Amino acid sequence: MSITNLKRELEAALLITDWSPTEDELREIGNRIKKLGRSASKTDIEKIVYDVVGSYECMALEGVDNTDLTTLLLLATKTTK
Repeated sequence: MSITNLKRELEAALLITDWSPTEDELREIGNRIKKLGRSASKTDIEKIVYDVVGSYECMALEGVDNTDLTTLLLLATKTTK
């Protein structure tokens, strides 16, 4: 998968509305997600994104939906090979 697809999936999973990560930052995010493996939670991924790119703007909705985390993990794995 491409870096662009990883970015889109992160935006969808975390409801990101405004950010400007570089390709290097997206690769770093992918590497860190890959290291977490299947134990990655949405909160873990949010922390990774914040650690790598700093503040970003996102929507806040009630409830937690982790269905997109598997897709993110697969994309992160494929972009870092």
